[in-house]
Amino acid sequence: MQLPPRLRPTEAATILEPFGRSLKKKTTVKVAPKKTAKVSAKKETKEDVSLTLIDVRQPQERVAGSIPGARQIPIDLILQTVPGEIPDPNAPVVVFCRSGMYGGMAQGALRKLGYTNVANIVGGFEAWKRAGLPVELLK
Repeated sequence: MQLPPRLRPTEAATILEPFGRSLKKKTTVKVAPKKTAKVSAKKETKEDVSLTLIDVRQPQERVAGSIPGARQIPIDLILQTVPGEIPDPNAPVVVFCRSGMYGGMAQGALRKLGYTNVANIVGGFEAWKRAGLPVELLK
């Protein structure tokens, strides 16, 4: 799935849902491990593609909460952290900050690293909240 470079908050919410982001408050559910069977040459499905949502704000900015399911990687650590956590440069990545500016900078930095499928949420977390979308309070 190729992401557009800029996403409005409502578009981002629509894209995140099929990737297991229910956009509801986090709940912990214990699930028994599944037995794995050998599978030969299987076709890629949506479930096989892992979309990564990254909050590039500084820790003190996150007291207002975050988008459910987001990884917290401050912008000043993005270049060192993302290549180790997301080895596939074609993997879909959505970044956001408070207002959209640092998200755009993070998007540009990831593209310079070779990531080809990176989107920024226009207006950042503030626009997400104004759109009435779910917010997860962090501890």
